[in-house]
Amino acid sequence: MSAPLFHPGQEVVCINDDFTMLLVQNPNIQTPKRGPIYTVRDIYDTHNGFGITLAEINNAAVAPGFPEANFHESRFALVPPLEEISIAEAIEEAVLV
Repeated sequence: MSAPLFHPGQEVVCINDDFTMLLVQNPNIQTPKRGPIYTVRDIYDTHNGFGITLAEINNAAVAPGFPEANFHESRFALVPPLEEISIAEAIEEAVLV
């Protein structure tokens, strides 16, 4: 099996937030949404590949006695590092637009 795409502490964004099937199984599960930046809390090696939990979402108490709900890594993309730009360049671009 290949290595996980992410590691704890990395920032990711959700690129597929259709968790319909998961919510049918348990409507109390909190799921990630497109847009916000999340931080990988932990990695799980599952029978379907790697799943991740997020620092901003805690589902540990949703189903006592079962592992915490995790989300398949393919639903996420790494947040690219911010490029350093000068204030002058940013202002110039804003004026040109």
